[in-house]
Amino acid sequence: MLALASSHSGLKNPMSDPFAQRAKAVQQTLLVMEENADDSELFALGYMIPQIGLVQEMAEYDPAEVEAEDFDATYWQWLESTFAQDNMSDADQEQIASLWQTAAERAAL
Repeated sequence: MLALASSHSGLKNPMSDPFAQRAKAVQQTLLVMEENADDSELFALGYMIPQIGLVQEMAEYDPAEVEAEDFDATYWQWLESTFAQDNMSDADQEQIASLWQTAAERAAL
């Protein structure tokens, strides 16, 4: 698991950075899902998409020492921490977990 910084560490070069490449792929997948979403999914997707940029800004890592899967673990850890801070309902958490699973599978590694 990657460390999340308490201050901005800057965005990494996505060309040589599997973490950033995976973040971009997941973000694109979520955006497509949002375009085709039912009204009942819009809140969850609207919550998830901007979290990707925050995770990228806060993650401290060496691009040479990460794999794409590290983004998935870090992103989910981040989401779980935000649920409590945002007083997210159990139903919303479950919906986000389900949508995350779908997005992670659709954004091929």
